[in-house]
Amino acid sequence: MKTVILSSDPASLRRAADHLLSGEVVAIPTETVYGLAAVGLNPDAVKKVFAAKGRPSTDPLILHLSSPDLHQAIHAGILSENTPQEAFKLASVFWPGPLTLVLPRGPRVPPEVTSGLDTVAVRYPAHPVAQQLLALVGCPLAAPSANRFGRISPTDAQAVLQELGGIISLILDGGDCSTGVESTVLSLLPPEPTILRPGKITTEDITRMIGRAPRRQTQLSASNKSMPSPGMLESHYAPATPLYLAQGCLSHGQSGLIFIHYRTPREGISTNPFVLSPEGDTETAAKNLYRLLRQADTAKGKAIVIEPIPDGNLAPALRDRLQRASVGTARWNGTCWELQRRGEI
Repeated sequence: MKTVILSSDPASLRRAADHLLSGEVVAIPTETVYGLAAVGLNPDAVKKVFAAKGRPSTDPLILHLSSPDLHQAIHAGILSENTPQEAFKLASVFWPGPLTLVLPRGPRVPPEVTSGLDTVAVRYPAHPVAQQLLALVGCPLAAPSANRFGRISPTDAQAVLQELGGIISLILDGGDCSTGVESTVLSLLPPEPTILRPGKITTEDITRMIGRAPRRQTQLSASNKSMPSPGMLESHYAPATPLYLAQGCLSHGQSGLIFIHYRTPREGISTNPFVLSPEGDTETAAKNLYRLLRQADTAKGKAIVIEPIPDGNLAPALRDRLQRASVGTARWNGTCWELQRRGEI
């Protein structure tokens, strides 16, 4: 199959919309990462998303709504009449944007989207190309990240091509993603609000809006078990090269290892181009994370070692992604970096 990258002009948007409405899949930009979209009310189209990614059916999808109006989603049968009031408050403030809400499912959502659960994850993206496409299609799009299952999420059209070239036919190019990591996933189901995946919308942001702090879900899932929401796999976002989390600053080099610094080292970066944020802010680091992981992966080292992420607005999201992408830890013993696989004694 030939994969074509389309621009985001009106004719290309119409072509992508028609492709989706015919039951096919299209890779689309959002502000977080690129998604592999299908009409979310078409079970056969949704199955094509799982097949293209090699994603297990136990891992539910996010529905990208065609409007930020939750009342409209309830009227359309996407959400239940029992949608909690806190959802309306959060959507009014954080949509369009990188917040996904897990809510009671409406009768029109097929079980293929939700992995058979009575809940559905929904959001309204901030990317203008995604919004225009959703308006043309006129119904929700199921769209997990446009990569092979478990691999690094794509944040530009070329990265999608690397992942799914020859597997899908159309990629809609909307430029680089502005956020760079997946959305915050918040469950509003009883007994209490729970962050299932951290992202740009923080615990503090949510607490200010609903008047109580959400719990953080720390127990992740294996791929053979049904998950309560997208983004809860214990192993995900991983390069093919083993990734290790350093226990300190990367002040020493070592042959065969690829090093990713958090910020520009004091001695400069003449021998190392991999720096998440030259000035040391987490928002820049998040935007660059997947791009640098992908570049480091192509450098063909025996392992990638990444510096710790200091505190900041997006630090929980970055640490979450790196923890799941990693295979172990790296420690400097005074002579060389010791690489220890997770679970080793």
